[in-house]
Amino acid sequence: MQILLGILEEGLVYAVMALGVYITYKILDFPDLSVDGTFPMGAAFTATMIIAGLPPVLTLPLSFLAGALAGAVTGFIHVKLKVRDLLAGIIVMTALYSINLRIAGGKANVPIFSQETIFDNAFLSSSIPENLAAFTIVIILLIVVIICKVLLDLYLKTRS
Repeated sequence: MQILLGILEEGLVYAVMALGVYITYKILDFPDLSVDGTFPMGAAFTATMIIAGLPPVLTLPLSFLAGALAGAVTGFIHVKLKVRDLLAGIIVMTALYSINLRIAGGKANVPIFSQETIFDNAFLSSSIPENLAAFTIVIILLIVVIICKVLLDLYLKTRS
């Protein structure tokens, strides 16, 4: 059962990244390789903010904005500096490798085991029944993925 839950957890985490890659490759026809740097940047940013004491729920939109900023840098390099799309993504991906280490305080791993996260906090401990405790992470990730998908669908129905 643990293997299946691990597979679901990892698949749901990568589902958000797949939505972003889908937008760039299929809709925009832009081979954006900066995703390889922005995804870990969000993790480093989130871990650093959690260690700093920010509420875990607040770290998600802030990490999203940091990733959007990195994507905007890729777009800026491509459009304003007239660098080819693939190369612009590679430049940002390579730069983010160093930036991610800086964000994480120069360490490759930032331990947050003793900190509250969206998966392990006082609210969940008191409100989730014992028989559903093993599925908490999957349920939260599913909610996040559904929210991302609904917001993406709403955005894609606009004229922009």
